[in-house]
Amino acid sequence: MVDFILASNWSYKVRSVVYNLVKKIADKKAVDALIPILRENEDAARFYEPLTSWIIGSPQSVEVLAYASNDKDYFVRYMAAKALVNIGSAPAINALINALENGDDSMREIAANVLGDSKDKCVISVLVNAEQDSNKTVRNAAEKSLRKMKYNRLD
Repeated sequence: MVDFILASNWSYKVRSVVYNLVKKIADKKAVDALIPILRENEDAARFYEPLTSWIIGSPQSVEVLAYASNDKDYFVRYMAAKALVNIGSAPAINALINALENGDDSMREIAANVLGDSKDKCVISVLVNAEQDSNKTVRNAAEKSLRKMKYNRLD
C-alpha cells in the first residue's frame, strides 16, 4: 500500500481520502511514506493538521512539523506549532524558539502564543526578549504567555 501511495499522482481530494485511511492504519512505514508526499505537493500541507496528533510518535515528527510551521496557511502553521509545544522535546522547543526569533510577524506571534504552554523554563528568557519585539501582537502574545506560565519578574 505504501508503495502504491508513493507511486501515485492523485488529485488533492483523492490524496485526502488516502491520508485519512493511512491515518487510521497508524503504520510507521505509512508515516515515513507520507513525509515526501507532503513535501512535494503544496496542497498536501493542508493535511498536516489532521496528521499531527498521529505522527508525533515518528522520529521525523519534529522535522515535519517545523516544515509545516512555514506553511502559507495560518491555521496549518498554528496547529504545527501547537503540536511542537505538545511534543516538548528540546528539538521541538528549539524549532519554536527559532520561529519566534526569526519568523515573519505571523509566525513570531504564533510561536509566542504557544510557547506559553511549554513546561520548559528555558523559554522564559526568549519570551521576555519577545516583549521588546517590533510587532505589538508579538509583544502582547509574549506577555500573555509569560502570565500563563506564572512568570514573576521578582523571582
